[in-house]
Amino acid sequence: MRKDRALEKVLLQACDRYDQERLKDFFVKGLQALGLRIDKQAVLLKPNLLSGKAPEKAVTTHPEFIRALTEILLDYGCKITIGDSPGYEKTKKVLVNCRIMDIIEYYGLTISHFDRKLIKKNDGISPYKRFTFGEDPNDFDLIINLPKLKTHAMMGLTLGVKNTFGFIHSFEKARWHLRAGQDRMLFASALIDIHTIVSPHLTVLDGILGMDGDGPSNGRPRNLGVAAMSRSAFVLDDAVEKLVQPGYPLPITALAREHGLIKSYETVTYGAPVIKDFRMPGTMATDWGIPQPIKTLLKNAFVKKPKIISAACKRCAVCVKVCPAGALSTRPDEPPVFDYKKCIRCYCCQEMCPEGAIKI
Repeated sequence: MRKDRALEKVLLQACDRYDQERLKDFFVKGLQALGLRIDKQAVLLKPNLLSGKAPEKAVTTHPEFIRALTEILLDYGCKITIGDSPGYEKTKKVLVNCRIMDIIEYYGLTISHFDRKLIKKNDGISPYKRFTFGEDPNDFDLIINLPKLKTHAMMGLTLGVKNTFGFIHSFEKARWHLRAGQDRMLFASALIDIHTIVSPHLTVLDGILGMDGDGPSNGRPRNLGVAAMSRSAFVLDDAVEKLVQPGYPLPITALAREHGLIKSYETVTYGAPVIKDFRMPGTMATDWGIPQPIKTLLKNAFVKKPKIISAACKRCAVCVKVCPAGALSTRPDEPPVFDYKKCIRCYCCQEMCPEGAIKI
């Protein structure tokens, strides 16, 4: 973990649209309040680039959110690189389709494709000690983490800590799902270790247009009206969970608290954002509080299964490619079929399906 943390605080801004003047005002106030030096830095912007969907789908960090922050950084003489490792598409294609490429070309930014293979070692809270990264966080003076406020079928929400999972190289991400299986706390511990290696200097959450329901790619886009900023993604996630009120501690925040990564912090609000009637994923409704060995024994009856909706399936076989357990197989002129004995309920298939044809 970086040693330059200021007194931990999180800033929450009520914001119902991507108004450039209002966003810049929040970002400038936030940078001043957090005491972060940004002048003439080599900056990596790490948005959520899960897949190449239009901004109104609320799958990726909104381009206007990135535009406002980019202009501020350029005013301070920063050299900006932007990138991520999408789920199955090429980084450039995702940037084009989610309309961030327009900003990159207009301002002359550099793209990182996160396609390097770098071994990073860490003795953290998970049993894992080696991680294959697609980009080296040490190559930059400043890393700004730009998550999207969305639900996530396995982890409940995808916020600041989860967003740094994008540093993991390409399909290595599927291997981490396979290692963790259905054990959400084990996966959360690996996510925390990855985040600790990345250790972003600043996390800025786009929750203006967010997603609830069965996210992170095929949930319900809705105006949640919040932006958030902190030097600690752990406290930002904690504050946003309290705002969303999921009704139970989510795995990453629960582990972060257990290991002393979340201590007392100050919450500063501008306009006091309010989120009502937030729908958590159906996968999160019934499996808390049951020991993992019992859940494993009961997985076919207890843990919710992904299911292909035949009429919506375009036979692209993306689900087959991304399934870490090899639980899907193709058939001529038919939708892929699940082998539920192999299925580990990681929901990667549902997350990556470009047509939204896989439901829980």
